[in-house]
Amino acid sequence: MENSRTVFTQISDFLDYLGNDFATNFAISKALADLDPTPKFPFLCSRHYADLIRNAADPTALLQQILPKKEELKKVDGFVDDPVGDEPARKSDCVIQKYDGRALIISTATCGVRCRFCFRKNFPFQDIPDVARQVSDWLDTHTDIWEVILSGGDPLMLSPGKFRDLVEAIAMHPSVTALRIHTRLPVMRPDLVMQHFELLRELPARFNCVLVSHVNHADELDPESATVFAQLRYCGWTLLNQSVLLKGVNNNAETLAALSKKLFSQGVLPYYLHQLDHANGVAHFEVNDPEARSLIAEIRKVLPGYLVPRLVREIAGEKSKMPV
Repeated sequence: MENSRTVFTQISDFLDYLGNDFATNFAISKALADLDPTPKFPFLCSRHYADLIRNAADPTALLQQILPKKEELKKVDGFVDDPVGDEPARKSDCVIQKYDGRALIISTATCGVRCRFCFRKNFPFQDIPDVARQVSDWLDTHTDIWEVILSGGDPLMLSPGKFRDLVEAIAMHPSVTALRIHTRLPVMRPDLVMQHFELLRELPARFNCVLVSHVNHADELDPESATVFAQLRYCGWTLLNQSVLLKGVNNNAETLAALSKKLFSQGVLPYYLHQLDHANGVAHFEVNDPEARSLIAEIRKVLPGYLVPRLVREIAGEKSKMPV
C-alpha cells in the first residue's frame, strides 16, 4: 500500500520532507519558484527520489523534473496532446502498434513519479482490469509480432500477480521471442522492481529480454539502482537507457558524459537521447536541434562510441525513431 513513507502526492509534504535548510539555498529557491500548487497533471514523487534530491550534487536538475510549474499552463504552437501519434496507432484499449513486428502494451496508467516532461501526460488512460486477456486475444490474430514492449504508465507498477498474468499471456504466443520493459522504477522505486524479481529472473530463459531504463541525470543513480541492474544483468537481461534532453536538467556536455559513464559503471549502455516530444505543457524543457547536435559532438570527444547515445526524435506516423 502506498503511504506517506513511500510516496508524496502533496507538494507541501514533499517540501517539508526536504527541510527548511534545503529550500532556502539560493539555487534551490529558484527551482522552487513559480510552482503550480494545483496542477492538471498531478504531482507525484517517491520518497526514494526525494532522498536522491537531498543527496544530489545538482539537486535542481532533479527537482525540475518533478515539480509542476505555471509554465506548464502556457499554450505553445506545435505542442499538442498526442505528439507521437499514439491514438491513431491504437489497436485496442491497451495495444499500440507503430512499427512492423512489434507491439507496445499500455499495461497500466500508474507511474512511480509524474515527470513534468511526460509525452503521455495528456493520454486518455483507462483502467483495464483484463489487460492480459486483451493482449492475448490480440496476439492470437497477429502472429507477425516478434517483440512485445511493456510500457504505460510503468509496467513494473503492476502487482506481482497482474504482472505475471500479463507475461504468461504473452508467453503463450510462440511468435513472440523478445520482451522489452520500459521503466523509470530503478531510480524511482527500486523496491517495486525487486518485488517482481522472482519472475524477472525466469524470463531470459523464455525470451530475449531487454530492460530500458529512463534516467536523465547521473544524480538519479545510486547503490540501490546499481543493485537492481546487477541482479538483472546476472540473470541475462540486456540493459539499455534512454534519456530525454531537457533544458535546465541535462543540456550540458559534461552532464551528459557523466550520465553515460555512471550508467556504464552500473552495467547499463546509453541507447537513445530523445529530443523532447511536443506534448502540451512541456515546451519550457525544449533544447533546439543545433544545440542538441553540438552536445553530442562534444561528448563524442570524451567518450568511446559505445557510450554515446543516438540523438533521435519520434515523429507521428514514421516507422522508426528519426535521427536528429
